[in-house]
Amino acid sequence: MNNKKNIEQFLDEKKITNLHFHYFDYPNWLINIIKGKFNPNSYLYFFIWQIGIFFSTRSLVKKIKFDFIQHVTFVSLRFPSFLCLYNTPFIFGPVSGGDIIPQQLMKKFSFYNKFTEFLRILSNKYIKISPLMNLTFFKSNKILVNNSETKKLIPIKYHYKVEEMLAVGIDKSTTKEIKLDKYNKIFNICFAGNLIELKGISIVLKTFLRLKEKNNNIKLTIMGSGPYKAKFIKEAIKYQINNDITWLGKIERNKVLSVFKNSDLLLYPALRDSGGFVVLEALSQSLPVATLNIGGPGQIVDNECGIKISVNKKNENEIIFELSSEIEKLINNKDIIDHKRKKSLEKINDFNWENKVLRLYKQL
Repeated sequence: MNNKKNIEQFLDEKKITNLHFHYFDYPNWLINIIKGKFNPNSYLYFFIWQIGIFFSTRSLVKKIKFDFIQHVTFVSLRFPSFLCLYNTPFIFGPVSGGDIIPQQLMKKFSFYNKFTEFLRILSNKYIKISPLMNLTFFKSNKILVNNSETKKLIPIKYHYKVEEMLAVGIDKSTTKEIKLDKYNKIFNICFAGNLIELKGISIVLKTFLRLKEKNNNIKLTIMGSGPYKAKFIKEAIKYQINNDITWLGKIERNKVLSVFKNSDLLLYPALRDSGGFVVLEALSQSLPVATLNIGGPGQIVDNECGIKISVNKKNENEIIFELSSEIEKLINNKDIIDHKRKKSLEKINDFNWENKVLRLYKQL
């Protein structure tokens, strides 16, 4: 029931009357037992929630003749959806899970994060032989996956049902064009996201360090919080770049968009991110994005609307060198920035919710 209040407030504000929600969750005492104090993303909870919604929706399915049932939560290929058992055309996804951090980029990860990634890879290998997942694939009329890596986790015999579609999109009304004739004396780079190792914060800091060696008029703003924040600040102090970095912590969305409007580039070298909504929000504000060709950001960004660096067989230093070299071109050439800003607004149309929904249901 986490989002009930926000959902109903949104429906009232927009005066939407043809969209109906049926809420389900377990009692708080049971949720606390399942999740535990230190495990808010319990896989066990994800699994039994799927069981719960099957029984919770039985009366609805009997009462209403649905044209489709679509599973969108939780967005993971590791959990079956028992909604496929109803005698109604079933769409599974978009789901993700196939993204893997390249081995050479995990060398400096903590032991805990290395072990977590190992378990994740191990669990992915089980998907193809899982009876419940195979039942979901068999009963699905269409399977939507975030990327080709996730498609590879599905048995080949079901690939004719599979289509690649990112689970993120954006409302076209949020798109704001920025005047291209106003330039900052300072080149402002920003990052937004959780301060954890797999978001590539070390790459952000080292890229900024390399840029500072040749450019004094650049600043970095980091938005977000996380368990590794102190570690990253210590790293910035060690590199003697912390005086040129503003750490804003976790801030409200409207403040994030305000930073985007006053920045020249979003630097987002995430090592694993199946979605990348922050990238869409940046592009919607005419802000070019520098990222890696991994996961969702790698699918969204191209070298027209931003900078996309291949990580294939490259170590961290090689990636940092390429990133900083491409960013230097932006710093030294305002025409390139203008071009990428215009292309950012064009690119965002590909991820407009209205276009995505029409594309999906017209095919069915």
